[in-house]
Amino acid sequence: MAAAVLVRGGTRIHWMGSGRGAERSIRIAPTVEETAEAIATSFTNGIPAALRTSLASHPPRACLDPALASALRRIGTPLVAIPLAEERAARESAPPTPAHEERELSIRLARRNLDIALRSPEETLISLAREEERVERALLREEGAAEQFLTGIDSPLQAYVEDWGKFRERFAGHHARLLAELEQAAERFVPNLSSVVGPRVAARLVSHAPGLAALARMSASRLQLLGSRRRPSTSRGPRFGLIFRGARLTDVPADRVGAYARSLAALAVVAARADWSTRKDLSPELVARRDRRVDQLRRRRPN
Repeated sequence: MAAAVLVRGGTRIHWMGSGRGAERSIRIAPTVEETAEAIATSFTNGIPAALRTSLASHPPRACLDPALASALRRIGTPLVAIPLAEERAARESAPPTPAHEERELSIRLARRNLDIALRSPEETLISLAREEERVERALLREEGAAEQFLTGIDSPLQAYVEDWGKFRERFAGHHARLLAELEQAAERFVPNLSSVVGPRVAARLVSHAPGLAALARMSASRLQLLGSRRRPSTSRGPRFGLIFRGARLTDVPADRVGAYARSLAALAVVAARADWSTRKDLSPELVARRDRRVDQLRRRRPN
């Protein structure tokens, strides 16, 4: 039995020996829900008791299920890599899984993996960024509508105007709290990018990319146009998108904004790649380079 290879078939683990068929089979957990939870989390909450007992009494030589193999290595079980031909033979010899059982497990696994993904810091940041952007647009529409709604001093609509004003105040307060939560999430997830372009713009860049990995793979010119409303062309097109609201842009003369956007986009790419790969704090150096560029553009006279 020590030469067995573990193969997962639906909710069961099979010990595949040198002969045809399984030498031993056991359910991973008592219920399908518990099995899906164990597989989705790579058994981080521990291997179920019955399965652990069977593994202790019948130690495997190899394991073809990645989640279980990861758990076995964490508890010190030695596993070896087997040839591809042997792996294929073990999988083909495993008992077939009932279709209804495989379907139910697949659905529960998909739901569990989705729950895990939606709770990740990146998905949280993207959701907050999209919601803050939506609320900001709604708030701007309300402000524009308020400017066009005219009433006299003794108008019968005065009570309505007062209630509407209170609503807009609460709406603005909600947006302020949402923005504060968004900036905190951005500073935690993309600290370098938040320092260079500001946490709000950093969050929106990650949201529009979408995702930090996609943002880190972008060129500076692509990042500079990210979020622009018009498609750029050789004759006429935007010079920048979300980066237009980047940190310190208002400190640059209006005729030098394009040059600053290019510089800020280049620094933003470096910051995004650091946040995605090394997680090293490069913010002091990047912020210093950004500030030096601002000083250069403020001193430089236009041609």
